[in-house]
Amino acid sequence: MDRTISLDFSYDDFITQHGKKVFSHTEPEPNECSWQCPRELGCGSFHRIKIRPGFDLWLTDCSFCRDIIFKNYNLPVTIQFNFTLSGHYRIRLHGNRNTKRFFGEFQGISYYNTPGPFCRVLHDVPARSVSLALQPEVFTTCFEKHMKLMPPLIHNMLTRNMDTGYLYQSAITPAIREVIHQITGCPYHGITRKLFLESKALELLSLQLHQICDGSSFDPSRMRMHPQDKRQIQGIRALLDGSLETPPCLKDLAKTAGMSHPKLNRCFKEMYGMTVFQYIRTERLNKARRMLQQRYSVTETAFQVGYDSVSHFSQVYKKQFGTSPSASVKLTD
Repeated sequence: MDRTISLDFSYDDFITQHGKKVFSHTEPEPNECSWQCPRELGCGSFHRIKIRPGFDLWLTDCSFCRDIIFKNYNLPVTIQFNFTLSGHYRIRLHGNRNTKRFFGEFQGISYYNTPGPFCRVLHDVPARSVSLALQPEVFTTCFEKHMKLMPPLIHNMLTRNMDTGYLYQSAITPAIREVIHQITGCPYHGITRKLFLESKALELLSLQLHQICDGSSFDPSRMRMHPQDKRQIQGIRALLDGSLETPPCLKDLAKTAGMSHPKLNRCFKEMYGMTVFQYIRTERLNKARRMLQQRYSVTETAFQVGYDSVSHFSQVYKKQFGTSPSASVKLTD
């Protein structure tokens, strides 16, 4: 039985199915919109923050229970700076029969001046990403005096109005990962939040542009890790994503990967910027935040993500996100 769901995507109505809105909508802060995933599709949210007119910051954190196909895009032309933390995607450009597969953690730049791509989001891995979407004229205005200093691919794209889809793809560096975590864990509200997120969005943009300009910067093709080790680590991450509540011990994970546990931690940190234990804790807390946004109780959430003590869960949650679990529930009301 095909459990795939097809949805339409537009800037004004966001996500619809047969013309009907399927995601509940809230405005938790001025210039911010949040769309909650309905339980029949999974859990999590899409969050749009208007940094400036024509400059949006998007936060995606969803776990789908079936494959989702996004099509019939009705969006303004934008250049998108994408930072994907996890997910499994199959993308086909408009007018192209070839489908590209994207999996795991990566960063990229995309630009379309024709209808958006066909995108299938597979349900086997949580879809988590941070994206900066800038309309070309806004990008040009922001850097008007420095456009000639832009990397050739950016300069050519804007001056020639090319439609080339994905222009650039690379691994996420530790510096970029740190800024992403600061954005997703922003504890502020009001004008402080707006200024903080705007500064971090610009910092993220500058880090990616710097990486493009620096030809000797971090490149996944130059990773010292053996391809077989890389595949094993990707498998370990997929295993952890499916067993966050009761994950295997490090010894069993190392046995599954066919390497010692020090090597497992070393390789895992090289690929994902954190040890196995840090990854489990981070993903548990990310799942907890999604559940709280779905109005699960703090107690139920704590137990569902693997914490035996609600007080301990509350402590680590506040340390991670700067707010208590109960406050997170109230923010959705």
